[in-house]
Amino acid sequence: MRALIILFLTPVLLAAAPIKVAIIGDSISFGSGAEPREQNRYANRLGDLLGDTHTVKTFAASSLCMLRKADKPFVKTPHFQKALAFAPDLAVITLGTNDTCQNERRKNWEHHAEFQSDVFFFVSEFRKANPAVVVHLCSPPPMFPNQKGLKPARKADLLERSKKLTTIHQAYAAAAATDEKLHFHDISRSLSPGKTTDGVHPNTGGHAQLAHHYYELLSQPTGTRAPVKATSQWNGFDRHDVQLPKSKAKATLVIPHTAAKGQPWIWRARFFGHQPALDLALLDRGYHLAYVDVGNLYGNKTAMERGEELHQLLTSKFNLNEKPILEGMSRGGLFIFNFAAKHPDKVSVIYGDNPVCDFKSWPGGQSGKLSKGDYDRCLKAYGITADQAKAHPQITNPSFAEKLKGIPVALVIGTADNVVPPKENAELVAANLTKLNSSLKVWRKPGLGHHPHGLSPVEPLLRFLLEADGRPLSR
Repeated sequence: MRALIILFLTPVLLAAAPIKVAIIGDSISFGSGAEPREQNRYANRLGDLLGDTHTVKTFAASSLCMLRKADKPFVKTPHFQKALAFAPDLAVITLGTNDTCQNERRKNWEHHAEFQSDVFFFVSEFRKANPAVVVHLCSPPPMFPNQKGLKPARKADLLERSKKLTTIHQAYAAAAATDEKLHFHDISRSLSPGKTTDGVHPNTGGHAQLAHHYYELLSQPTGTRAPVKATSQWNGFDRHDVQLPKSKAKATLVIPHTAAKGQPWIWRARFFGHQPALDLALLDRGYHLAYVDVGNLYGNKTAMERGEELHQLLTSKFNLNEKPILEGMSRGGLFIFNFAAKHPDKVSVIYGDNPVCDFKSWPGGQSGKLSKGDYDRCLKAYGITADQAKAHPQITNPSFAEKLKGIPVALVIGTADNVVPPKENAELVAANLTKLNSSLKVWRKPGLGHHPHGLSPVEPLLRFLLEADGRPLSR
């Protein structure tokens, strides 16, 4: 079992000896782009967020690299010796941006095959200084070759270098997988476009984003990754595909690089991989991501049985949390709401995105667009006729809301959706839950239709779900 993060020590120990945190990096960690630099660089802001229980020191300078054969290896600088002398309890290493350089002046990338072995050397030296040190390996922040105002040569350089970040990411992840006191974090989504000065170095706002991102990674205790072997990769994360033993349905589990304590997870009901911003943000924060094929079942009894089988597998064999976040886009709404109503004790939060909540509306085309093939399959799945469907209980019924009472619900609604009309679906659910004073948050996207799904930027939705799940973001 992976060790709990050392940040969570007893109050007595905290009072006696502040936790020593070493921020190790290059010009980004040094604070380039922040105004004024020392006050607003991410390391200092992180120290403010962590408070008096931690002592944060920065060991960084421009152009430094992880590779020992690079032109400016970190391990050959006074910064390395000072960091070792500090003997940190937590070492946060963010190196790799300059290792991507390969030109007449800087011939670093030609040594990239040695990246992982150099990481092990780096870590071993810190363990000599403090055998109990917990090391957090962080991928370089993202590069933005298409940022406005970049000169053509700069854009071409970043386009080429940004392709190499995946290799560094993989080397860090592979190193972390070998040791319970080594953690890997993908921070490639930690900066928003427009938050850098030159496509690489964060501006003052970018440093603020980084500080909050690092705080969220370091201030939460770690848990255990699902004990499964990856069958492939998905957006840089280990992916495990499996066939459920009873139903033979196909299922997928995506595993975070470092799991959060309690093994939380988000359950995507349909359209795996579509508009994945939320899923990726939760994976970055230690959530697992699960999916089971319930296609052409429209939330019926068989769909529920598949869901129950997946839930049993993930919570027993893989030790995931009993209460996942349920995520349903479009027809996925039929699954998430029906499952939550049947198993309210197996749900933490519900997120519906232009969700189908009445199959007479879609695919039945009550006032929206009829999808005849889907409606025929839907009626067959429920074993009813079109006439019988008129009296069939729906998620939009006020009595159905009683079954959801107490479960926080997030809804994202395109107000001009003519495929799954909100007035026949999500708006009715929202109205019913409001009457019950149930926890509800609605984002309405004025003038937008059924697509695109998701909320952009995703942070407000992410914040609501994490707070509802007892894992709030920093502010």
